[in-house]
Amino acid sequence: MKTPYDPYKNTELWNVISEAIDELVENDDLKERTTHNHIVGYLCQKVSSSLTEKGN
Repeated sequence: MKTPYDPYKNTELWNVISEAIDELVENDDLKERTTHNHIVGYLCQKVSSSLTEKGN
């Protein structure tokens, strides 16, 4: 199933955010209440959008 976050998968941004979330979960600093991919994708989209807006 396609998601709006598919363009970010397998990118460096995706990998960094995913790893950071994994570390927070492992340290009990964060509890994921939705799928990991949804959280990572949403954050990738927000960061990418913010960087694009600042670049204009």
